[in-house]
This record gives sequence, C-alpha cells and structure tokens, in this order.
Amino acid sequence: MNPRTLLTLAALALPCSASAATAWAGVDATTKGYGLHAGLSVLRVPVLGTLGIEGAAEKAWRKENANRFAVGATLRDINLPITRVDAFASAGAEYAGRFGVYGEGGLRGPLLGPAGWRAYVRSGTASGFGAGVGLELRF
Repeated sequence: MNPRTLLTLAALALPCSASAATAWAGVDATTKGYGLHAGLSVLRVPVLGTLGIEGAAEKAWRKENANRFAVGATLRDINLPITRVDAFASAGAEYAGRFGVYGEGGLRGPLLGPAGWRAYVRSGTASGFGAGVGLELRF
C-alpha cells in the first residue's frame, strides 16, 4: 500500500463523533424568521469532527425584514465528552437585502433515529445578531 492510502485509513480509524453525518437537512425557527438548511460533509478531521459545506434559506417573519440566504463552511460533530451532544461552528457568506459574512455556533443532540435537535446563535454583517432552534435529519 502506498503512504497516502495508509494515512487515509489511519485518519478514518481515529475517533470522531459517533453521530457524524454524511449529509443533513433540517428546518429552523429563528428570531428573524423560519427556514431550511442542508449540508454535506467534505472531510472527517480526526479527533475534532467533520468539515462540510452548508446552505440555508430563511423567510423573514415580517415583510419589512429581508429574507436570508447563506452558504458557508462548517465544522460539525465536535463531540462533547460525557454527553450525547455535539457542537458546531460555521462561517460564510450571506445575503439579507445586501451581501455580508456571518459566523454561527451551536449545539446538536439526538431525538430518535436519524432525527435530532439543534440550537444556535449567529451574527452576520447583513442579518445582524440572531438565534434559532430546529429539527434536523442526519444521513
């Protein structure tokens, strides 16, 4: 075997979160509106979690607020020892009436089978500060 193959197999064998997902999709209710999010894992990072990309679309609760669209990189499945909860952090670009950047962080936990909950806080240059809760399916 070549060294690259051995390195890849070793990285996959190291512990990551037990709830690591290849893909995920969910619904959210936020302080600004409601929406959908979906993502795809790109690379497992041994001991840390999973790097991925995620997109979101939100409909504003009120007409005078802009709808929000976002795409970003995420580090998910950050295992919190002795709990069944994982942390995540995301950063990327957003559009909410104007273009901007955002950062987001939160917690995810299991409900039943592939379904789980998530809670997060977010700050963006276009959307401002916000928080949300949601349900998510992990595949």
